[in-house]
Amino acid sequence: MPWPDLSTIKFVSERAATEEDINQGAAVFLLQSNGENIGRPMDIEIPQYAIHTDGETGEKSNVIVIQAEEANGQQVVGAIVIKSNDYMAGLLNEFEFLGTVQP
Repeated sequence: MPWPDLSTIKFVSERAATEEDINQGAAVFLLQSNGENIGRPMDIEIPQYAIHTDGETGEKSNVIVIQAEEANGQQVVGAIVIKSNDYMAGLLNEFEFLGTVQP
């Protein structure tokens, strides 16, 4: 399956995601504590291409990173799986970042 053009992808960058971002398909998750957003954007270029490796199964998926936030020592990345168009979230160390040029 070909890698899509990044210009067609909705994403959240340089700020924490909101409920509206999730509703519009631009974000995957909210990092919250007691109903308050606590996520801080990570210094990662977004959107960009990446490969996600599932920590349990070792399965690799081609993805587009659309969100990256950290809170309470956790670094979480939101992405779209290219093959299925599903949204997924994983920990930073599960991703191999490929940059913004189509692989």
